[in-house]
Amino acid sequence: PAGRAARASDPLDDLFARAKAAQAGVHTLVASFTETTRSTLLREPVVARGMLVAEMPLRVVMTYTSPVPKTIALDEKHLVVDWPARRDRETIDIARTQRLVQQYFEDASPARLRQTFRITLATDAAFHDAYRLDMVPRRQQIAQGLSRLRIWIDGTDFAMLRMEMAYPSGDSKVLTLSDLRKNVPIPPGAFALLGGAP
Repeated sequence: PAGRAARASDPLDDLFARAKAAQAGVHTLVASFTETTRSTLLREPVVARGMLVAEMPLRVVMTYTSPVPKTIALDEKHLVVDWPARRDRETIDIARTQRLVQQYFEDASPARLRQTFRITLATDAAFHDAYRLDMVPRRQQIAQGLSRLRIWIDGTDFAMLRMEMAYPSGDSKVLTLSDLRKNVPIPPGAFALLGGAP
């Protein structure tokens, strides 16, 4: 009994269970975002801003308003990048990548995540006392494309507030969400690039 109680009180297991329960009630999501990209090829980081719209299970549109207007849309099979000023659009098949994401993240249990990543869980006083998951890949297949993943999760409603991805090249990307609204109506035509509605 004592062993079972210790396992039940594991912080990662507890966070995983509460976050999963909270996400089950989310059908749509709208938020502002700031995306900061650092590259060994750039002297200064590139800071982009825009709006994110998401519909579960997986349709996401990120509309960038600065520094260069563009729209990125994705679902289970496709990633579409549209540059309106250039009148250019690119569609990429991401079905295999999405299956890997599903396997390693969305369908994973805490035990599976521990097999795939070395995980540290802490609270971050510098970021609204959010939970911070620090994840370093154990599997070479993942480590080839991602050296570290950090995710900040709100301690009240368990929404993701920030995500930082560090790459083997030394580059990194940080996505920070703000003004987050759940279960609000999706703007008409939000998913037009994916050929869906609204």
